[in-house]
Amino acid sequence: MVSRGGAPLRPDSEAALVQMWLDAASRVGPMRDSLGRSIEVVYPGRRTGLAGPDLRDAIVSIDGGPVRRVDVEVHLHEASWERHGHDADARYAGDLLHLVWTAARGGSGRPPYIRAPRALAGGRARGGRQSNTDGWPCWNAGERPEAGAEVRGAIRAEGARQHAERAAALESDIEALGADQSLYRAMMRALGYSANTRQFEAVAEAAPIELLGALGGPTLGERRVRVEAELLGAAGLLPSQRGQHAEHPHEVMLEEAWAGTAPRAAPAVEDWTLAAVRPHNRPARRLAGAARLLSTAPLARRSLSERVAGQVLAANAAGRGRDLAEWFEVRVGPEDYWARHLDVGRPAARPLPALIGRGRSQEVLVNAVLPFTAALGGWSKRPELVEAAGAALADLGAVGWNRHTRYMADTLRLERRGLGSALAQQGLLRIYRRWCRAKQCGECPAAAAAIPAAAVVGE
Repeated sequence: MVSRGGAPLRPDSEAALVQMWLDAASRVGPMRDSLGRSIEVVYPGRRTGLAGPDLRDAIVSIDGGPVRRVDVEVHLHEASWERHGHDADARYAGDLLHLVWTAARGGSGRPPYIRAPRALAGGRARGGRQSNTDGWPCWNAGERPEAGAEVRGAIRAEGARQHAERAAALESDIEALGADQSLYRAMMRALGYSANTRQFEAVAEAAPIELLGALGGPTLGERRVRVEAELLGAAGLLPSQRGQHAEHPHEVMLEEAWAGTAPRAAPAVEDWTLAAVRPHNRPARRLAGAARLLSTAPLARRSLSERVAGQVLAANAAGRGRDLAEWFEVRVGPEDYWARHLDVGRPAARPLPALIGRGRSQEVLVNAVLPFTAALGGWSKRPELVEAAGAALADLGAVGWNRHTRYMADTLRLERRGLGSALAQQGLLRIYRRWCRAKQCGECPAAAAAIPAAAVVGE
């Protein structure tokens, strides 16, 4: 969108200005910000669809310095920085470029800005939703018919390396923490999603597996309540810890179970992240799901790690590794408390059939259970466990597409149908985090597979 004089026309929305930046920022050469610094854009960033800056992981060089990764926030008017509350929002406190169409007078606390009409003048807008990445070496796979298969092979190889690296890290954890606690902590981390990984790990440390194993009960239902109370109490998510009254009978049982144990210190977590978490994925529901998983059999009879490793071995021997995820699902009946609550004391508008559904159970399997099984096999010199874990991973279907794997498939110009396995998705994630996020094309195995190595940028 340009005027007759070549200057861009004012966009009618911030979304249109974001697209203008994506189309032109890396093609116009160095631009100046309000401090007079020279900003050269190597990569304009990617949309996430999440709360926070409009674009993440842009790659820029400032005043000719080394490239660095920044976020980009876009406004039609600079004063929207305060109007939108960004000045008091920690999500905007990092390294950030502020692209504006119209500058404001006065004000404080705003980041330096880049004026879009001047900075993007002369940029060649090019159609297509991936136009901002045109020209990356991995896009040249179309020049060789066999390149697509080679790129997919490179992706699966990186997925196997991701699995091996996780196993190596967990083998160190087994040595330091013991097998049961290591597996428990890894499972909790997987249940925390990216938003609350650290918080779930803190709960696992405050309520260790030995403590949960000592919480007996005459019935499975009573044991579940005690384990759930322990996890929610360590998390600071019981009604009494949140200034609420226990009204539902299940809430009363949780409070009584928590009060009936030894006095506790302050909760291990006070800063749960809820902004980017869907209501049915709230931490209290995930912790209740963890309590059900950990209560399926008395831990005193058989350790958690041996139960899980035995399940992986049995599934592999029967050729049913793909079905392992069912073991980590937690479904609830229509009259269950958690079928009707999004959180403690917060009823749901409609029934919720699972505390841990198939998608999250597969995440637990891929990110925790299978790497741990391989780690246990390496640590205890049981190669059959290493083999079973690898075979199960290779047999698993797609875990589910997220913003990173979708971005990588689009960037590599690959059909998602050919990447429908857990192994391939783990490979996409590894390539994104290690190379593509920083645009280190000269080191990327996907780029090397797409075209001859001598032609890869950076070689």
